[in-house]
Amino acid sequence: MDKEKRDNMITGIQVFDVPFHWVNDGEKRLDASFYAQDVIAARIVLDKVAAKVKIANLKDIVKDIFMPALKITIPFCDNGQEYLTQSEVEFFLPRARKRLNINKIDDPERWKVKSGFLLISQSGTIGRVTMATKYLEKFVISPNLIRVVAEENLRGYIYAFLSSWFGQALIKSLQYGITVKHILPHHLYNIPIPRIQDLEKEINQKILEAHKLREEAQELLLKAEEMIYSELGLPRIDEDDIEYFGGKIGRIIKAFEIKASELDYRLDASYHEPILNLIKENLKNKEKEGKFQLKQLGNGVGKVFDLPTYKRIYVKSTEGYPILSGTHLRQLKLYDLKYISGRSFYKKGKSVLEKYKVKEGWILITERGTTGVIALVTKCWDGWLASHNILRVIPQNVNPGYLLAYLNTEYAQYQLKSKELGAVVKVLDPKDMENILVPIPKDKTLEDKIGSLVIDAYNKKDLANQIEENAIKYLEEILKKIAEEAK
Repeated sequence: MDKEKRDNMITGIQVFDVPFHWVNDGEKRLDASFYAQDVIAARIVLDKVAAKVKIANLKDIVKDIFMPALKITIPFCDNGQEYLTQSEVEFFLPRARKRLNINKIDDPERWKVKSGFLLISQSGTIGRVTMATKYLEKFVISPNLIRVVAEENLRGYIYAFLSSWFGQALIKSLQYGITVKHILPHHLYNIPIPRIQDLEKEINQKILEAHKLREEAQELLLKAEEMIYSELGLPRIDEDDIEYFGGKIGRIIKAFEIKASELDYRLDASYHEPILNLIKENLKNKEKEGKFQLKQLGNGVGKVFDLPTYKRIYVKSTEGYPILSGTHLRQLKLYDLKYISGRSFYKKGKSVLEKYKVKEGWILITERGTTGVIALVTKCWDGWLASHNILRVIPQNVNPGYLLAYLNTEYAQYQLKSKELGAVVKVLDPKDMENILVPIPKDKTLEDKIGSLVIDAYNKKDLANQIEENAIKYLEEILKKIAEEAK
């Protein structure tokens, strides 16, 4: 049956032919996605490349490809080692929300990673590739990430190829499962990697340069946070210092008393958690030492506001404006960035587009769902759009980097979380945010020193992403060029 007849018979369904040896080789897959158009396109290009350069299977050029044994029940606990999930590994500076009893897992060293390991997501969202930084070495890492261990002189090149559209098409074609998609380490063994010596060296150097910048960025953020505590004399917050009503049992359920005069018309328990009193007490006591002045966020420190919803008309990247979602605020590099048309912002015949753009130096905070995720708008994001589910904070008379560093500390995060409204979906109200206490250093030099660390960190992150993006695009262009010359 010719293609025209098939297209007339089956509308809206992708129909295509594949060579029989593609089905007969390997795992003899019969699922259509294994042979999708982008997969076929990648294979055709790589087949042509193979006519001119050597192709090696991934398993033959790396030290190891493995993942820890998947467990139905992971032994979480209160005082174990910090644990990161598959998605948390992608964050700029991930914070562990769970702890794991490492004594109750087999071969615990396989749950850890070293700087330079390539981590590939193996369930849910398949194929995202991350290069582990030194910061990740202190955590136990989810078994839902496949570890690829490669030599330093090759890992950057392998990372770039697996992150390219060739690598992504091939990896995603290997997924299996109906509800939740998966891949396993052995599925990656035979992914073809073109071996082009000069290209390998150039791409590897660029990716390792981006990797180093990311490590430096994380170190700068950690240094800035440490200076908030050490230079301002703020003690670390420990919930063990909190006395709960009812002794040990009361501590488990966090039972406490509060005077009716302190309710402030709020009956939700999180608004009155005892740790908030400890925070206020620490801040006010340290203010007396004269290192900083305590101010409310809305009192000359920052203008907090949100914007109403709007109709989104999604378009191609060349036809619209990039829009940041709450998830993007915490990512080391942006995934699934979408673009919307300027036509989305016409009201009564007038464009309100400018009102929705974010500006360099602003701070963005997630307002709904997972609240309190914070990011700095750099030159890279200047003029982009942001979801209406993101609060905007315009710093006033304060270094934006310093303000962001403080808002990421426990002192600010506990205050911020106490402002949440809603039973099912948590929401922050800009008006409530204005009451957050912020210590402003009396030494402006100190404030700017901390702030510059944060700004430098975000700029390094942006530079790393740009270097990586350019390197991957260059790799794709060279492989396409080789394929075209092989015709």
